[in-house]
Order: sequence, then structure tokens, then C-alpha cells
Amino acid sequence: MIRPSAFLLPTAIGQAVAHRLGRDRLCRPIVIGATGGSGTRAVRAVLERAGVFMGANVNNVGDAMDYEPLLDELINQILDETHSLDYDVGRLSPRLREPAIARLKNQIRVYLKDRPRDGTMWGWKNPRSMYILPLIHAVFPEVVFVHVVRDGRDMAISTNQWQFRKHYHAMFGKTASEEEVPVASCALWGRANLGAAEWGERVLGERYVRLRLEDLVTTPVETTADLLRRLGIDPARAADAASVLEKPPSLYRWQRHLTEDTVRELEEVSGEALRRFGYPPASTVPAAAA
Repeated sequence: MIRPSAFLLPTAIGQAVAHRLGRDRLCRPIVIGATGGSGTRAVRAVLERAGVFMGANVNNVGDAMDYEPLLDELINQILDETHSLDYDVGRLSPRLREPAIARLKNQIRVYLKDRPRDGTMWGWKNPRSMYILPLIHAVFPEVVFVHVVRDGRDMAISTNQWQFRKHYHAMFGKTASEEEVPVASCALWGRANLGAAEWGERVLGERYVRLRLEDLVTTPVETTADLLRRLGIDPARAADAASVLEKPPSLYRWQRHLTEDTVRELEEVSGEALRRFGYPPASTVPAAAA
């Protein structure tokens, strides 16, 4: 059974009551999103270690499974209209917008049934949440979005290509074969992450928190402390929270496995995003980085 508090919280009235009771954190879910394989599992582990409720019904990589059917249903419908993650909910067609918000509220209620009854900070990790971030914002105007980014050249040769297979066509209005995966996948990485960053910076401001996986695993305590500080969590917990982190052996794999020609193609289709997120071109990267 869904508790009354869980039923009301995804509504303006419920959030007003929470504020009146001094339980402001209930109105600020922390949502972790990214293109798949970017390192959201590590970020979720850090936040859970720091005391944030990150869900009970999760899969083996910590994805909140209560949202999976909704994401499967909505993302391509949204992309068919927007071809971008930087969109205004008010400009979605009414036939899509109103049912989508109603469905999202219901799924949040299902998710919240497992949340502790105290004022524990809460949120969820599902990489594809960033595709519906404007909808989440329509339900929770104070949402905090943790945008996890990893070098798109690494992502292009990841074994995790679910987002490419599910959403490339809707994003670009054309198909791409499996043989085109490295370049097409990198193009999706670039457009999706740029759209999320543009929307997040403009709409959420300080509640948009971008985090590079490379920073998290190479300077774990310092990066974790900054993350916790921005989320309103005591940064003194950083050392303990960061203790769950390990540097993945696949980091910088693009330098070891891609030809110069392929790297050049990847940088052509995602150069703007690579520059935006601080990933220099291959011609300026020292070999030692691998």
C-alpha cells in the first residue's frame, strides 16, 4: 500500500505541506542521469554511502526499476517531437504531455513506498532519467540533477549500447547499423549530453551538478567532497563515501583500442560536446593518460 505521504508528495499541495513541516529535503529528489555506461553506478554508491535513500527496487547496477516501463514508453515519443533533451514541457503536444506527467507521478508514488519515513534525503539513479528531466522538473520544481559524464570516445566503444539501440532513431530521425556504432553512438552521446547540460544550466542553475567520472575516480575524496557540498550533505563524510570507489580498468580505453582515423571521426561528430565537458582532442592528449 502507498502511504499518504508518498501519494501526496508528487503534488504541489504535498510539497507545500512538506515545506510547512520543515521537511524541505523531501521536495528535492536527487536524480542521477547520463548516457549508459558513464559511471552512474559509482555515483549512486557514493550517495547511498553518504546516507541518501536511492531506492529498494533496483537491478544489479542500481538502476531504479520502477521507472523502466515509463522510460521505455515515453522517451521515443518525446524525441520524436523534440530531437533533443533541451525542451520545454509546455511545448510538448497535449496528447503526450498530460498523460506523461500523470504516469510519472504514479511511478514516483510507487517508488516512494519504500522510502524511510524520516526526513532522509532521497533520489534515484536511472541513466535515462535525463531524457525526461523536464517532466521530472514539472513534478518536482526543486529537483537536483547529477549529470554524470564520461569521455565520449570511451563511450563509443562501450559494451553498453542500449541507449543507442533504443533511442538513436528517434533522436536523429534515421537509423544506424551496428557497423556504425562507434561513430553513431558518439554522436548520440554528444547530442544527448549537450541537451541535458543546456537545459540543466539554464533551468536548474545551482541544482544542476555535472560530474565527470574521470575526476571522481582519479581524485575521489576531493571530488566526492565537492559533490556532497553541492548537494547539501556534510563534506566531512567524503572520505567514507568515496571508499566505495574503484578506478575502472576501461578508463581511457579509446587510446588503447581505436585507430587514429576512428578517433578523428568521433571527434568530428562530437567535438562540441568533448570541448564543453573538458575532453581535449587526441592530438593534445599525452600518451601517459592511457
